[in-house]
Amino acid sequence: MADELDNGVLIEPIEWIIPMSDIGSAAMDEHCDAIVARLGKKQMAVYAICFDEDVPLQRVHDFVDGNKARNKALPVAERRAFARVNKRKRCADSRCLYIGKSEKVAERIRQHLTEAHPATFAIHLNYWPKDIPGNLIVQVIGVSSVHGTLLSFIEDQMAGEMSPILGRRGSV
Repeated sequence: MADELDNGVLIEPIEWIIPMSDIGSAAMDEHCDAIVARLGKKQMAVYAICFDEDVPLQRVHDFVDGNKARNKALPVAERRAFARVNKRKRCADSRCLYIGKSEKVAERIRQHLTEAHPATFAIHLNYWPKDIPGNLIVQVIGVSSVHGTLLSFIEDQMAGEMSPILGRRGSV
């Protein structure tokens, strides 16, 4: 695995800052279009979706906890596959919301930021409150010349360092 990582290429990290006030608006589609324009449709990458210092973490945790309960109370046909909530003890002070990987990262980020199929595990930000202050920070680290299975290793390392509020650890 180490040899394969040595042969791979990390592409210069790219970052987007997106106002939380754009959640659920046409502006979010514009942000997603800009991400696609910059990355293309088939960029393999690991990404992190984080909050800046102006986002009140307690409000995030309250929403996440309440959302889980609200979703579970819905009839099965109306539920959404929201990303798993991690144990609060591990991520209480984390500004990282989610870490993921994809071989088509721009489309995967779009699923998180806008509308995804109800069965797709995602953040589904368009269901979040529209009045949370602050900004989302979307960071993407593209890779090339690396086998796709190594993305899980990179994702796992990032998750270990950043303690995301939502999502799962890599499968390595």
